[in-house]
Amino acid sequence: MIKTLSSSLAALATLALGIAVPSASALTNAEVKQCNALGKSLQARQADAKTKAETRESLLEKVELAGDAWEEAEGLRNFSDDYATKADVTKAEYETLKGELLREERSLQALVSRLNEDVALYNGQCVKN
Repeated sequence: MIKTLSSSLAALATLALGIAVPSASALTNAEVKQCNALGKSLQARQADAKTKAETRESLLEKVELAGDAWEEAEGLRNFSDDYATKADVTKAEYETLKGELLREERSLQALVSRLNEDVALYNGQCVKN
């Protein structure tokens, strides 16, 4: 998970640097308007990606805490039925959070991938020397 986190954050950092302002002298007025609209769209989507990354970070912390709680409860499982029930409950909570984290991670990766493709398109069409 940490490796994925690093790659996502690196991708977000790349995006932040990748959107340049279109050069008005190299583009027609219609192209400039289109590029400005695309640039604003990309910036909004970057903000969404950043929010998703922050959500994922928060969820990652919850997963780690739930995993720790489950490990602790699992160690006491054999002492009583109450401990066994608690171990089952904490494991279910942990597994649920792991599933949420996986969905969030996949969603973020897909968003960042599409965003990188669109930034490349923007740079190819809108950024002229």
